[in-house]
Amino acid sequence: MVIKKLRHVLIVWLTLLAFLAVFSSFSQTDRDYYWLESSVVDSLLPVISVFSSIQTGIGKWLSRFGSFSETEKEKDRLTNQMNRLQLENIQLREMVSGFDRLKKILQLKNELPGPSKVAEVVGRGPSPFLQTFFINKGRKDGLVRGMPVLLKEGVVGRIDKTSSFFSEVIMINDPSFAVECLIQRTRVRGILTGISGAKHCQINFVARTEDVLPGDIIITSGLDQLYPKGLILGRVLRIDPKVKGTFLFIEVIPEVKLSQVEEVLILQKRPPIPDQEEADED
Repeated sequence: MVIKKLRHVLIVWLTLLAFLAVFSSFSQTDRDYYWLESSVVDSLLPVISVFSSIQTGIGKWLSRFGSFSETEKEKDRLTNQMNRLQLENIQLREMVSGFDRLKKILQLKNELPGPSKVAEVVGRGPSPFLQTFFINKGRKDGLVRGMPVLLKEGVVGRIDKTSSFFSEVIMINDPSFAVECLIQRTRVRGILTGISGAKHCQINFVARTEDVLPGDIIITSGLDQLYPKGLILGRVLRIDPKVKGTFLFIEVIPEVKLSQVEEVLILQKRPPIPDQEEADED
């Protein structure tokens, strides 16, 4: 409807322009307009002027609209390009982060004696009472229960259960985990286990008379013939001498950020005491 009205206006304007052109062609040159000619010109030109203003306005509007349309297209193009570059940047940073983690694991692999396997974490344990996760290596890869699970930063835990292609790892802050340890500064021995209902660890069987301070580094003793000596387990958070009994309560923060583990190294060292299931199979 609007286009139809504009078409009618354009026809009228063109008709007036044509009439004025014909009128001018019949008028004699080198003289002024006669009275009748002047009346015609005076009547037509204001109308033509209005149409010319409308034409100019429409032209400017179309020009601005075209410019705005091009600007919007350029804005959309630049926005899409920026989003693509941001996605590529995120992917690149993820690749670099993964490369750095893998580099550390491979360094540890070269430092430790004996065979080992690199595995990827593929899931977390379903129970809120167990500190466990699952990896994409299992019996087909030579893994058995009890094998140490490590990172460059320190001890993560041990293999607890295996299937043909996957394994469940129990972390050092689980109450069922246990490893003989040393307070590095004083060489005091104890047994590090997880604390039930917490995400930290504790050291058991350290006498009240022993020298232990917050910040002391806890390492593996190597006497269990499974974990190599000197691997970091964590750092002492606090000592509570008020707990009743013969021993101190020593709370330890694991050195490894266990909730952020993505890849691990499994030291393929069989426990000195054979697994009961393996013994039954033999």
